[in-house]
Amino acid sequence: MTFQSVHHPGATSRPWLALQAQARPVALALLAVMTVGLAAALQGRGILWPFVGGAALAYALAAAYGQGQLFVTPAQVEVRGPFAALQSVWEAAAEPPQSKLLPVSSAKLQYGELTVGLGDAIVAFRREDWPEFDALVDAFRQSAREASGLLEAAP
Repeated sequence: MTFQSVHHPGATSRPWLALQAQARPVALALLAVMTVGLAAALQGRGILWPFVGGAALAYALAAAYGQGQLFVTPAQVEVRGPFAALQSVWEAAAEPPQSKLLPVSSAKLQYGELTVGLGDAIVAFRREDWPEFDALVDAFRQSAREASGLLEAAP
């Protein structure tokens, strides 16, 4: 079974995705630099070099943050028996989409959030990010039961 989050890129290309991911963080960072620069200019301080350096640093940090979000935001989950593949937004935008099956060790619903032991990591799924959240919970619970059954049957 395949589940897509609200963050799934659909048919969006990777270059366009990279631009979209940078837009908001870069805009907010440069707005902060401009506000500080305006305040310093109104006080009569020299701002050229601090402003240039601050803008470059703010842009670099904000762009890195935006790109990083593409790699850590889950976009698609494929559950197959006792295994599941989790794809980030960046991986889901690849042609063909990349996936690596990992064993599911647990699936617990706590405080409205599904916590899944996937491979050697623990991944949390929030209801507002997954339109088919109840089916996702059922699929992961079934997958965890199958994995547990495999472990008990092993000699």
